[in-house]
Amino acid sequence: MSGDSVPFTLSASAFSTGSREAAKLFEELRKPLLRYLVCLGLSPDEAQDVSQDAFLSLHRHVTSGGAQENIRSWLFRVAHNQARNRQTSYDRRFATPLDASRDDMLDHATPERELLAKEKFRQLRTAIRSLTEAERECLLLRAEGLRYREIGEVLGIATSTVADSVDRAIRKLAEKCNV
Repeated sequence: MSGDSVPFTLSASAFSTGSREAAKLFEELRKPLLRYLVCLGLSPDEAQDVSQDAFLSLHRHVTSGGAQENIRSWLFRVAHNQARNRQTSYDRRFATPLDASRDDMLDHATPERELLAKEKFRQLRTAIRSLTEAERECLLLRAEGLRYREIGEVLGIATSTVADSVDRAIRKLAEKCNV
């Protein structure tokens, strides 16, 4: 997804009843936001709750007169912070969504392929756990299509730090997964 299709600013009128602009924004960002939240370790239900809360926060922010230059990064930052707050209170672990994804993918595999796929997922899960939290978050946001500048805004770090973190994460994963 490119950031070009998302409006850079929204007015309070964008959230009026039946607004196409708000509906389009919701449709474009809902799924990537949910994927990111699940990858952070939230259950699908928790991710749905956090996503809805983030969109409600956006609505309140814009209707109270606030505007943002980049709605996508603003929304991801709000959702990121809410997810981290939930994880702190519930002490979630990162590997949970990978296990669920693996089970869905392996339903139709032969026993040999299933064994190989399980080993690859185990290796990938171990490699992802070895990343620092910053590397993991930068990589996940990049996988969702955010630009380095937007990732920096979401995580509150410099763009150069984002670039270094993504590069390090990819090199570590390639090394540990023998790619």
